[in-house]
Amino acid sequence: MIFMLTRKLLPLSAMVLALGLSGLTTHVNATDNTYGNGAIITVPKKMQGTWYSYDRNAHNGRKITFTAHTVNGKIIYTQDKSIISDYFNGNIQNQTDFDNVTKNWMSGQTTKMKNHLFYEINPWISFENWSLYRVMPQKINGKKHNVLLYSSRYDGGNYYRSKKLAKQMKNYKFKKVDYHL
Repeated sequence: MIFMLTRKLLPLSAMVLALGLSGLTTHVNATDNTYGNGAIITVPKKMQGTWYSYDRNAHNGRKITFTAHTVNGKIIYTQDKSIISDYFNGNIQNQTDFDNVTKNWMSGQTTKMKNHLFYEINPWISFENWSLYRVMPQKINGKKHNVLLYSSRYDGGNYYRSKKLAKQMKNYKFKKVDYHL
């Protein structure tokens, strides 16, 4: 009886071990900088949460959600600057694998422009996307609201904490905000 139980458990144990190790291997490959990824970015607490916009140029859609380390469910990493040129110059060994591993990654960094600190968050492989964000308090109808300002250096607008406020403020530009960086 013990022999039969051992004979049935041995292949099952080997399969569980193999699956566990393959999962570990995938994890190691995804974080070893083969894909140009560095540290995971931490999104500032005041940016975390869901924001809404009804601006005609809301470049990331009408809703954007930040968690501690993601934007719209995609993890944000620092990025090795050479990876984009390697990608566009055909220097990536297996581009299909690269695309599959990085499809849910974003690149992120802080950028100082015109004496303001922005969080630049872009698709992993992009050419001149420049999605810049910062939270700035603004008075709306006599109340102070945190507004998520965005700019692509060519256009910009606002995201708000509620859909109602976003609809009310559709396409509004605050006077003391420079949206074109």
